[in-house]
Amino acid sequence: MIRLFTMIELEHLTNIQLEGLRIVLHRLLAQSEPSTADRRNILATLDNIDWVCNYRRAERVPSL
Repeated sequence: MIRLFTMIELEHLTNIQLEGLRIVLHRLLAQSEPSTADRRNILATLDNIDWVCNYRRAERVPSL
């Protein structure tokens, strides 16, 4: 079974590690069966990766 990575776990990874994990998860997603726990965990982890990446990008933008 493919596990869900939480945002807290993902925050400890570098941007390069996040992108590597994203690539692996997209490959696994293509092989997963619809409506399975594995697929739900992959999709949720990809959402969490997006959230962490977007949060990091927002932190770098100077406020007005």
